[in-house]
Amino acid sequence: MKYVSTRGEAPELEFDDVLLAGLATDGGLYVPADWPQFSSAEFEAMAGLSYAGIAYRVIHPFVGGAIDDDALKAMIDETYAGFGHPAVAPLKQIGDNDWLMELFHGPTLAFKDYALQLVGRMFDH
Repeated sequence: MKYVSTRGEAPELEFDDVLLAGLATDGGLYVPADWPQFSSAEFEAMAGLSYAGIAYRVIHPFVGGAIDDDALKAMIDETYAGFGHPAVAPLKQIGDNDWLMELFHGPTLAFKDYALQLVGRMFDH
């Protein structure tokens, strides 16, 4: 998958180059040149999957082959296996129509674990 800068002056890069670059050379943020689309059937197929299973299906199109499918799946599985709740990010009902997602079950007990624990594994790859 190709990524472009929000400021439009940096070169177009692949996922692995963007991962290592961070910010674009023009100071912008890298975003996908074309956003992946999920069909209703693809969303329905995710029902009942584990957090890691859903994460793989959502992240996979953004990686665009830069990481082998089996390696990506293993990274995602390893990342979320270390979280302190079987649901990884459980929902708690706090009212009739009010729900709260607990984002403190990662290794540092901070919401950022949900993204950055995986990014660390991607860097190591």
